[in-house]
Amino acid sequence: MAYEHKIEVEDLRTWFGDRQILKGISCYFEDNSVTAVMGPSGCGKSTFLRTINRLNDMVPGFRATGSVRFEGNDVLAPDADVYELRRRIGMVFQRPNPFPMSIRDNITYGPKLHGVRDEGELERIVEDSLRKAALWDEVKDTLDSPAPHLSGGQQQRLCIARALSVDPPVLLMDEPVSALDPISASKIEDLIVQLKKDYTIILVTHNVQQAFRVSDQAAFLYMGELVEFDKTRRIAEAPEDPRTEAFITGRIG
Repeated sequence: MAYEHKIEVEDLRTWFGDRQILKGISCYFEDNSVTAVMGPSGCGKSTFLRTINRLNDMVPGFRATGSVRFEGNDVLAPDADVYELRRRIGMVFQRPNPFPMSIRDNITYGPKLHGVRDEGELERIVEDSLRKAALWDEVKDTLDSPAPHLSGGQQQRLCIARALSVDPPVLLMDEPVSALDPISASKIEDLIVQLKKDYTIILVTHNVQQAFRVSDQAAFLYMGELVEFDKTRRIAEAPEDPRTEAFITGRIG
């Protein structure tokens, strides 16, 4: 099936029980770019992100209507392969969550789960993933040490490397620097800009300046509605909706 963008969303509506969260979201995400989904707390950003790779399915009472098409296929369809979907659409969470095992085993966990057994190939994946996450030079001599012993910023870069280890074309990032110190956060932001050469990245953030620094497109969500979606520069310079202007100038949020 032909498709124009890797991810296209049409009239997406979501509920937790009787409470509606998203209200008719329609948009697409440019390939090999960073799209920032911004908005105040409680506006539906994380719900939107987690609907894309079906993580909300684990929450009792969740339901969604509309469509989220990934490479032309609706991920919300009853027969969608959720296991394969989550391999192809990686996820990095707000707080670093390394597995309680070695740095090496964190990286090889996913590939082994998907059938990679050759030790040489696994070692190649470890180095390649850590290099992409700008962590290789810092940990190459301590790969067998416990991952939780790394600093917070290193742990988050390890989690990015772990997500990349199964070669997903899309990477979802849910406020990935909000729990980090400014120096570590800056490293992650630089990394995001580098990664867009090879991946389509959707970044949830409540930090307007971060969205402006790293993204190519920006979506502004407010109370479950997609208020504005355009090139980041255009939104930064001349927001069309007064609610967008109020958010980026700090009057709401």
